[in-house]
Amino acid sequence: MTDGGIAPDTTRQPGRRRAEKPSRKRPAERPAPRSRRTRETVARTGNGLDEPPLPRISLQSRTGRLLIAAAGVLLLLGWFVWYAMTPEDLPTTGKTVSAPGVVGTPLYVGMFSASEGFDRTLRVSGVKVHATTSADLEITPLLCRRGTVGVTTRPEQFCSELVNPEGQRLVTGDSVVLRLEADAPVVAVVDQVRIAFREDVRWDTKPAGAEQAIVTFSARPDPTQPTE
Repeated sequence: MTDGGIAPDTTRQPGRRRAEKPSRKRPAERPAPRSRRTRETVARTGNGLDEPPLPRISLQSRTGRLLIAAAGVLLLLGWFVWYAMTPEDLPTTGKTVSAPGVVGTPLYVGMFSASEGFDRTLRVSGVKVHATTSADLEITPLLCRRGTVGVTTRPEQFCSELVNPEGQRLVTGDSVVLRLEADAPVVAVVDQVRIAFREDVRWDTKPAGAEQAIVTFSARPDPTQPTE
C-alpha cells in the first residue's frame, strides 16, 4: 500500500494474457536469387571479389572479322604466287642432234619444235644457251615462224621468217633454231636450250626440245689443192 492510493496489481492472473502492441519492424528481405550467369561468374572467380574473367574473342567483333579477312587474303596471295610460278613443262626429248658444218658458212640447227597438239601460246622473253666448245663459236637463238628445221644452211626453205625470239609469241608450228658460226675448225656440245616465257599470268624458264647437239665445223677445202 502507498499513501494516497492503491498500488496496481502487476501479478499475471491465471487464464489471462497481456495484450502486446504489434511490432512495426519490417520483415527481413530475402536476397534476390542470382542468375545462372552470375553463379557461373562467382564459381570461376572464387568468392566473387577477384578480378573478372578475360572476355572471350568473338568472331562477330570487328577485330575478329579483320583477322579472318587478313588470313583469307594471305592464303589467296600464296596460292596466286604458287600458280604464277608453276606453268606446265615444255616438251623435251632425249635426242642428240648431230650437226656437221664448214668454217665460214652459218649452220642452222633446230632445237625445239612446237608440233601439232602443243595448243599453247607463249610470250618468249629469251632463249638461254650453254655450250662447251674447243674454240670460238658464235651461237644465236632464233624463232622460226611456221616451220621446223633439222640441220641446214638454208633455213629460208623451211621457215616463213627467222626473228629474234625475245618478245615474240611462240605458237603451234613454230620452232627454236640456233645459228652457229665459226671462223676456225671447232667441236662443240650444245646443251638443251632453256626458254624463258610467260603464259597468261604464269612465267618461268623451262628446258625444251632435244637434249643436246654435237656440232663440228671443219676447215673449208682448199680449191687449189688437187683432189685424189
